[in-house]
Amino acid sequence: MGLTIYGQSGSRAIRALWMAEELGINYEHIPTRFADQAKEPEFKKINPNGRVPTIDDDGFIVWESMAVNLYLAKKYGGELGPQNLEEDTAATQWSFWVMTEIEKTLLQALFHTLGILGAEKDPAAAAAALAELDRPLEVLEAELQGKDYLVGGRFTVADLNVSSVLTFTSMVGEDLSKWPAVQAWFGRCAGREALARARERS
Repeated sequence: MGLTIYGQSGSRAIRALWMAEELGINYEHIPTRFADQAKEPEFKKINPNGRVPTIDDDGFIVWESMAVNLYLAKKYGGELGPQNLEEDTAATQWSFWVMTEIEKTLLQALFHTLGILGAEKDPAAAAAALAELDRPLEVLEAELQGKDYLVGGRFTVADLNVSSVLTFTSMVGEDLSKWPAVQAWFGRCAGREALARARERS
């Protein structure tokens, strides 16, 4: 059967697609639309939440983008995966952190910037949400002082997971130059060829 990834590249599924491209593993991509196809009863047999990404790896189903990537990194990861318990814990820590401290607020800024998914276009609300990101971005800035990557001195699943969330910053006009270490690190992550290949998927 192999690995199947459900979800369009314009959704959170880009995270799983990017990981698969980094790992160089063969996979089938089913570009499931999150707004309607993921809500259909047939898909909900795979992911009862009706969300993407979802993967089927030889019959083992995983959903939630961070869990998907941590699983893939541990199974197939090589240098991208954790090499010991400490790296495993650090990768999990940063994956939880970016979802709880960054993603929800950043998405609120995006929704109010574009006026989508039930949010009114509201520049003031978008600016307020972006202001809330200053504190966690300062945390990331401090962590990256003197470091090229978050864990183990190399690009890993931790960098992929955190930077994949921060890709939304370009869509809301967030200026990462206020955090030079973050900006440099993000440039290294976002410039990877595997991400470019993942974005070519529908």
